[in-house]
This record gives sequence, structure tokens and C-alpha cells, in this order.
Amino acid sequence: MGNTLKLLRWLLLATLVISTLLLLFSAWQLWQQTRLEEFVAAPETYQTIPDHPRAHFAQGLYLVSQEETDAALEQYTLVLASQQAQWLPAAYFNRGNINLREAMTMQYSDPRMIPLVELAKQDYRSALQHEPQFWDARFNLEVALRLVPEDPSVDNEFQKQEIYSERSIETKAFKVDLP
Repeated sequence: MGNTLKLLRWLLLATLVISTLLLLFSAWQLWQQTRLEEFVAAPETYQTIPDHPRAHFAQGLYLVSQEETDAALEQYTLVLASQQAQWLPAAYFNRGNINLREAMTMQYSDPRMIPLVELAKQDYRSALQHEPQFWDARFNLEVALRLVPEDPSVDNEFQKQEIYSERSIETKAFKVDLP
């Protein structure tokens, strides 16, 4: 009976230690979550950004409101680098919006406009790959496609590059047997 009491005492002590460790871990997670929520509520008051996709997303939204688009694009790229599926469509969508808005402020003759619209189209398509029912991304993709069409028959100013019909390829020490 003495051995059973000793065993129960050690078992109770182990349970107490494990419970204390779980309590400390849960308290640390709650503190981290609270800190993240405070940052999301007011990102402008913090100097450092917590390393969490939601924090980078909130910082990106704040930077867009401050018209710092390059820094906002960096924040959304950090969200994409986290590879957390729940944040990817919105991050792609917001990056596309930044590029599309900037392109729409430019003149049609500006050579920087077409690459920005192409980046926006790429981001909208990526958002739709992750979430096919993302209607805002579909609408904005349609706007981007109307701004810079991909079909040459729609755009009269589109000029196709000429491809030469004859090309010669020369190889050294390589033999190809054709069937």
C-alpha cells in the first residue's frame, strides 16, 4: 500500500506540473492573440509589426489609406509568403487593386500602365484560383481586361510581333534522328 501511495503522489505531482505548463502555454497564446488584436485595431500606433499574416494584412490596409502603395505591396507580399490559405485570396485581390488603381491614374500612352494592369490581372487570377467564387476579383479582372484586352481583335492598337518563318538551329556534337 505504501508503494501505491507513492505512485499516486508522483502521478498527482506530474499531473500538476503538466497542468501548470498547459496553463502557462495557454496564457502565452492568449497574450499573443491580444497583442495581435490590439495591433490590428490600431496599426499606426505600433513601430514593430507582429509576425502574423493578419498583422501584415492590417498594416497593408493602413498603408493603402496613407497612400504608401509600395510599402503596402510589400506587406501583402509578406502575407502571401506565409502560405496560409485563408489570407491568400484577399492578399492577391488587394495587390491587384493597388496595381489597377495606379494604372487607372495614368494616361493610356504611358508605357508603365500596361505592366501594372498585367500584374493586376495576374493577381486577380491567382485570387480566383484560390477562391473561384470571389466575385469582386472577377469583376475587377473584367475591368482590367477591358482596360488592356488580351484579344488582338478587340484592340485596334495591338500589334503582333512578326515571327520569321525560317529559322535555323545549329547544334554541335548533338545528333537528332527523326522518325
